[in-house]
Amino acid sequence: MPSPAEQDPNLPNPLEDILKAVPLSLSSSQTPEMDQEETLRIIDLAEIAGIPIVIDGGWAVDAQLGWQTRLHSDLDIAINQQYLPRFLGILSRLGYGHVPRDDQWEHNFVLQDGSGHQIDIHSYIRNDQGQIVGGVEYPGDSLTGQGKIGHAQVRCIKADWLVDFHLGYAFNENDYNDVKYLCNLHRLPLPPEYQAYENALYAGKAHNPWMIPPQFSARLPQTTAEYLALINLLDKTEVEKLNSGTKAKFLEVQEAQSGAANVTLAHLNRAGLRAGVLLLEEGQGVGACELIPLDICPVEGELPTPGNSQGQIRQLSLARWADQASVFMFLLRAAVSETWRAGGRHLSVSPLDDITQPRSALPGRYDSADIGFASFYARAGFRRLEPVPGSRWAATK
Repeated sequence: MPSPAEQDPNLPNPLEDILKAVPLSLSSSQTPEMDQEETLRIIDLAEIAGIPIVIDGGWAVDAQLGWQTRLHSDLDIAINQQYLPRFLGILSRLGYGHVPRDDQWEHNFVLQDGSGHQIDIHSYIRNDQGQIVGGVEYPGDSLTGQGKIGHAQVRCIKADWLVDFHLGYAFNENDYNDVKYLCNLHRLPLPPEYQAYENALYAGKAHNPWMIPPQFSARLPQTTAEYLALINLLDKTEVEKLNSGTKAKFLEVQEAQSGAANVTLAHLNRAGLRAGVLLLEEGQGVGACELIPLDICPVEGELPTPGNSQGQIRQLSLARWADQASVFMFLLRAAVSETWRAGGRHLSVSPLDDITQPRSALPGRYDSADIGFASFYARAGFRRLEPVPGSRWAATK
């Protein structure tokens, strides 16, 4: 889910306003545990108060399964922003206080009581049509699952979306077990990354956490052969060599910057060259993300200065790795990093799908139509620019 945007110290802090009636937790437990008894107490009190909550995270997995598979450090809750003040009032009276964290923001923060029970709040905003267009943007119909915890029938994340939510980041054996249980019970395909982890686990070679394999890397093209691979991947061609003019410009840029490692997206842009990040597998180009020139995409109303530039993702293609969300996210995050390295502070994208509309989880291709999926941009820290369906998304440094 989205990470916080940079907070301007001169502006009011929305989180402070939301938590003004919530005490600060005096200490944060190093070994928090949200047991079933406390989980049910929270669920029952919310039900009595008429506050609809949806269970997310590890307890949602167990709700789908109907039994507790492991200990849980916290209870993840999705809640409509309009009910949040009442819910926080209940939790405050139960002795819960705010636990400050580096990645908190007004729609995602943690509360804890004196016994070490933790609740991870995820709030979202709906428009008049009932579509989620702000806060933590849960996709489409992901909040419509049903499950059971102890005696209670609960609302929870749907099983296919729970599997989807486990994609795009480093995962461990607990995550693997969650996904394996869900896939077995609901006859869902085990995602390729988890299948690779399972194979390594059985062979005694699994690493925790699992991350993108080391044979992958992503960077700006550093040789003419890599630049040709970038162009071929973007254009879906198999041209055997660069034309002489493009090759000369590319080499001139590297010479002007005293080496390929010093070249940024902005340097390529200014030379009139297409710019983007190349995904490499054992040195061979297997994916590409093209970015529109930083210098000609200023923030509305501001001059296109190097320190306040905005880039835009034009297309993203993964070729034979299109079925792997982790590879998609790896390339996407590399594009963000290269934008920041070039002096940019904003990177936007217009995903062709929109998570305000229901769609199936676990898409077969993550570079469908070259631009991927809004829910994965949200996980990489992108935010909707306008509270309307079809809005562009942007990450801000």
